[in-house]
Amino acid sequence: MRLSADVVFDNLPASFRAHLLGTPHAGLTLMRPELLERSMHELRDDHLYVVREERLPQRVTIGPRAVIVCIGPGNRMRYFSERCCVIQIPDADFYAVFNAVQHIFDRYDVWEMVLNEIINGDASIDAMLECSGQIFENPLTVIDAQFRYVGQWEREIASDHAQLAALDASSILDPRDFGTYIANRDLSMDVSEPFVLELLGTKTLNANLLDRGEYLGCLTVYYEHRDHRPSDTQLAGYLATLLVRAIRRRSSLPGEEGTSLKRILIDLVDEIALDSRERTMLDAQSHERAFVCVRIRLNHRLSQLPIGYVCTMVENAFPQSIAFEHHRTSVVAFVDTDALRGPEGDYRAELVRRLQPFVTSIEAKAAFSDPVRDLGRARLYFLQASTTLENGSLIDPDASIYEYRDYALAGLIVNAMGDMPLDMLFPEGLRRLVEHDKASQTSYVETLRALLDNNMSATKTARELYVHRSTLLERLARIRRELGEDLDDPDVRLRLQIVLKALTIWQGLH
Repeated sequence: MRLSADVVFDNLPASFRAHLLGTPHAGLTLMRPELLERSMHELRDDHLYVVREERLPQRVTIGPRAVIVCIGPGNRMRYFSERCCVIQIPDADFYAVFNAVQHIFDRYDVWEMVLNEIINGDASIDAMLECSGQIFENPLTVIDAQFRYVGQWEREIASDHAQLAALDASSILDPRDFGTYIANRDLSMDVSEPFVLELLGTKTLNANLLDRGEYLGCLTVYYEHRDHRPSDTQLAGYLATLLVRAIRRRSSLPGEEGTSLKRILIDLVDEIALDSRERTMLDAQSHERAFVCVRIRLNHRLSQLPIGYVCTMVENAFPQSIAFEHHRTSVVAFVDTDALRGPEGDYRAELVRRLQPFVTSIEAKAAFSDPVRDLGRARLYFLQASTTLENGSLIDPDASIYEYRDYALAGLIVNAMGDMPLDMLFPEGLRRLVEHDKASQTSYVETLRALLDNNMSATKTARELYVHRSTLLERLARIRRELGEDLDDPDVRLRLQIVLKALTIWQGLH
């Protein structure tokens, strides 16, 4: 394996009291050490030379990526360090230094060999991190594109020779930490070079796992046991490239296929017809079960967030759920209500309770439909959740979770209005009441709304408006006169209630 001046310098024994002079090249391009002879006329790029100071050549052409390990007091180091990188050791046995550098290369050759053996075997991410622990000497994790933990290594576990079990694929970044995680990383999932930042209270080194621009996950080193070294950045980048190979290989190994029911639901939501075999499978898997359709839409600021992460969060929060990405803009989930019913048999409160933490953490909005027992009608209940999300966001923008039954009437009215101006729905008498209210402290419109909401009961209406019954009756007489409509006709009352509801929605939006 080729190394760099930083890797060699960081791994030299402390007893050598080495100093790094000049500017080292950051790439892992450096070949194994060789003796620098006085007769040499050229120090070539990516070559590592070991020499005692008194044997340095007098005249020599120096490549900028050449590296010299020089043993001696350093009187001539300025000339060489201005032209290439120099690792200067004040005083040590020449052969001890040469052998130490060779051992460093040996160590990293073994690391590279073991990593490649793992990739060509079962491509275990845990095994790759375990053999990398002796390189970084700090905890390591790998998170995939859905922010699921797919590998980890902790020094204390390995030092006790304990068996390190692979993380379950459903283990994901805790939603309570996710907001902090995203805020710190600033969604820098397209950064190709490793970067250092404070992550969840700990200094970390992060290397994105990128394959031809596609984000596959992130390798993270947590600095809990020793400080960050410049060579860590280079080595993390190298390990990241091998992890990408492992992830690609894992995806090509034989394994379980995706959930058939999920594939069927995706097709139904997208209005793709099912064949008879799929219909039979759908009936069998949804027999005697009730679901609600949940649709989750991300905040625009987090539009780069992998939707798969949110799908995993939903399936973790609702074990009987089926969640999938919809058109790269939102998540759709069908959640089994029987798994949510509490002591009182109501699933709604439990559904909201489980949705709230990660809806808050990823700045999302969610809406859910009425229960559906026939998943063959999944498309219709998807539309319920979708229209509820749109109407709820307009009517109650400060809320984050909306239920269809709370917005069904509002949705019905908004859809019925279409592009027609609201005042076109007003009966002429209602226009007169609106004009009256503009110049009066007494609102005839609110009085009429209260009367209709209380089923024409004057007593209940007076109580709600905090007025004397005789005062209300006098006011109602004026309202009837101005309105010019027969309030004893149920069709008239229904029309007025719908128009007044539309007026309430319009006022809320403006």
